[in-house]
Amino acid sequence: MDAVEQLEMFPSASDKDAEATIKLLREDYPQWKASKSVFETMRVLTPEQQGKYDAYNEKINVVDMAIRTIKDDEARRIIEHRFIKGGKWKNTVIRFRNMMSERTVDRRIAEGIRSVANTLKDCGII
Repeated sequence: MDAVEQLEMFPSASDKDAEATIKLLREDYPQWKASKSVFETMRVLTPEQQGKYDAYNEKINVVDMAIRTIKDDEARRIIEHRFIKGGKWKNTVIRFRNMMSERTVDRRIAEGIRSVANTLKDCGII
């Protein structure tokens, strides 16, 4: 832990945390949602399945909350399109190009990821 992190009450997310957040949004979050949907179709869950269902539900709720807490409305909409709705980067740029440049879309993605990473770090998800 460096001197700046020691002075912060809630350390900011690192680049490694941001990378973990991108992986979580691309891979883990869709898997959690799919697994939760499967469990919801089952009539009876074993205690182990119920535990997994509850864990997935909690993690999904935390990620959704983390995205809702992105202060910049444009960054939040871009993150939702790119990661929650599963849009490709190219399609995300095309969708938002009327409002901003490709570089601005990239900056908004980075800003949104950093915000989500901070919240997920605070909540102990990453």
